[in-house]
Amino acid sequence: MGIHSTAIVDRKAEIDPSVEVGPFCVIDAHVHVDANCRLYQGVYLTGWTRIGPGCELHPHVIVGHAPQDTKYLGERSYCRIGRRTILRENVTIHRGAIPESETIVGEECFLLGGSHVAHNCVLGNRVTLINNVLLGGHVDIADRVTLGGGAGVHQFVRIGELAMISGTARVTMDIPPFMLVGDQGRIAGLNRVGMRRAELPREDAAELRDAFRLLYGSDLMFRDAVDRLSHRVRTPSGLTLLEFVRKESRRGFAGRSRRRQSDGADERNHTE
Repeated sequence: MGIHSTAIVDRKAEIDPSVEVGPFCVIDAHVHVDANCRLYQGVYLTGWTRIGPGCELHPHVIVGHAPQDTKYLGERSYCRIGRRTILRENVTIHRGAIPESETIVGEECFLLGGSHVAHNCVLGNRVTLINNVLLGGHVDIADRVTLGGGAGVHQFVRIGELAMISGTARVTMDIPPFMLVGDQGRIAGLNRVGMRRAELPREDAAELRDAFRLLYGSDLMFRDAVDRLSHRVRTPSGLTLLEFVRKESRRGFAGRSRRRQSDGADERNHTE
């Protein structure tokens, strides 16, 4: 197919000869599109953007456009899309808002229609955003995370590996790895289905169950529970969880959904 006659492609853009560019696409200078990508009609690529090999960009996708940040004054910043990622209709991904910074979407991600990835977000590999997920700026999402349709994530929130977020959830605090999150953005349990599909070893799964009880089922302050956890975990998955909750958090850690704020459990199970 090559480049459709109605597409507008800047001469400075670097487009691999194997790329298919559909009708009415616009590709600005400084854009690089690697081999075997397909751009459906009406795709807009701009800024200092690189699309990895084997990606599919469906109608009206926008990648690399200027961030929605009043502090941004047109400086050079970047957008990177990993190999074999699929961006469905009307997905928008904005480049970094800080000079020389970047927005990154990893490999084999699947972003469904209407999803928005704001400036300076970092998505790991095999992340799935169901329709109309909204990510604020500087959100950090680890590998194999799934966010349900219409979920919104506050800026600077971190979401750990293999977490699953409910549709329409309001996520305003950090979500540790392997957790299941309800529509109020609070921890509902372990993502047991995701763990099973990922074929986590039994030892890892058992250790994560114990870690969950310690972090979210005990009467300890969250920091004290983390300190105690550091002496108990040995498996790769347990160490992944420990590393996440040990890091300083700008947003604090989400509490457990089944507990009411009136009983004081929420204050014990997250940090401000």
